[in-house]
Amino acid sequence: MDDATKNMLQTIGLGLLKKAGVSLGAALTTHGIIAGNETEAVAAFVVFAGSAGYSFWNDYGKAILISQLEVLKARSLAAAAKIQQAGLKPVTVQEIAAQSQTMTADQVTKVAATLPAEIHASVVPMKAAS
Repeated sequence: MDDATKNMLQTIGLGLLKKAGVSLGAALTTHGIIAGNETEAVAAFVVFAGSAGYSFWNDYGKAILISQLEVLKARSLAAAAKIQQAGLKPVTVQEIAAQSQTMTADQVTKVAATLPAEIHASVVPMKAAS
């Protein structure tokens, strides 16, 4: 994403965040939770919290998440290589789904199809994928 697009999206997002803050303040005032003159404080807090959250995500959160996913990816590839070197049968999609509380074998296959080729090959072996 180029700088102009990023700047435009941040400006629009900040405007939406301000409107959400004002709406939240108005709703809290309507229900008698805060006084009418505190609406601006609520809106300011929402804008501050949203900006701080976005800044944290941009500076730290995204990097932390990406690095954790890279470790999981490398670990999965290393495990797949060891399984292949040992001459064991690869882990099946059904076995992966059995370890998940939320995914079925079909869902695992669909997600695997969106991954890079080397990861996809370790999840769904080529003969099973075709």
